[in-house]
Amino acid sequence: MDAYYTKQGTVNYTTKSTVSIVKPDGLVSYEVREIVVTANILFGEIVGLLGIVANVINVVVFSKIGFSDTVNISLAALAVSDIGALVTLQWFNVIVNPWFLQLDLPFLPLEIQSLTAGYPHNYFVKVTGFITAFVAFERCLCVTLPFKVKTLITKRIALAFNVAVFFAIALTMFPVYYTAYYDWKFDAKKNKTVLGIFYTKNINDVLGPSLFLTNSVVPLVSFAVIILCNIVIAFWLKRALVWRQMSSGAAITTPGAAVSVKEKKMVKMIVTVSVIFIICFIPSSALLTARAIIPELSISGIYSNINWIVATYALEMETVNSSITIVVYYRMSSKYRETLLVMFGRHVNTKKTSSKSLNVSQITETSDLKSS
Repeated sequence: MDAYYTKQGTVNYTTKSTVSIVKPDGLVSYEVREIVVTANILFGEIVGLLGIVANVINVVVFSKIGFSDTVNISLAALAVSDIGALVTLQWFNVIVNPWFLQLDLPFLPLEIQSLTAGYPHNYFVKVTGFITAFVAFERCLCVTLPFKVKTLITKRIALAFNVAVFFAIALTMFPVYYTAYYDWKFDAKKNKTVLGIFYTKNINDVLGPSLFLTNSVVPLVSFAVIILCNIVIAFWLKRALVWRQMSSGAAITTPGAAVSVKEKKMVKMIVTVSVIFIICFIPSSALLTARAIIPELSISGIYSNINWIVATYALEMETVNSSITIVVYYRMSSKYRETLLVMFGRHVNTKKTSSKSLNVSQITETSDLKSS
């Protein structure tokens, strides 16, 4: 990219200056873009802050539950990744806010955001995708190979995979930071020198293949695994249900039928998390596809205003995905719910359960005495 368009002009990276160029608004005016983008950003800021708190709670709760079940390791890692995605997105929302852009700053916000917010956020999003894919794959094994999954996915393997994902995705981001750097440039509009972004001469040779890998191949792999695993899970659970209806009381021969009630609840919870992930990332995937088909839809094209509107909406959906997991866990996992309530000093449910158990035992004892 040799230039970066704004409302006022184009930043030329070769001459280190800002050139005033009148750029057409495309189908949507710059004023409409400002209103919609600001609304999207404000929504994202509010939900994102709540999401950060929620994911910190997730990490604490899973730590208290323990990691005897390997899925808890992955869900805790997922919460850490979501925290990173939300924190970087908070900074992105601030730095691209139209109100923030009007301030007299010693740097160009739209250029500074790429290396400090945009790419770091993309990194955590990709980590989230692969961890979600791993969790879906593990639950898929629970349904298809219920007697072997404990030996195939051990705590050591789960921990090693999650740590490896963080490091492996970080390596894919190296070309981005290798070909870009910050330096001072003259801004004709402000009539002063400001901090902006520059790229090395070999950017096209290095960054082109790298972005294809990180923006297309990597997300596609995680998406494919998540979708495939959920299809397999749905197929095996349906098959198990049909088998039970046809041969009630017979010996268990179908793998899906051997899955415990607890495991089925966990599977349903993971499927819910996976479906939410897929739905929330459809807008960003659609935008990347549209950019590849329509070059003018890029951030420096004629339809850049539409790009900004759709991009901030896509980021809204990503924020929702990273923030809503606490609701899913609370509603679908009794162990998570009990641990969370106890953590906040709510012992009511536990006492009620104990009293109910006591009453049942007393009734049983009374019946035994009467019968004797």
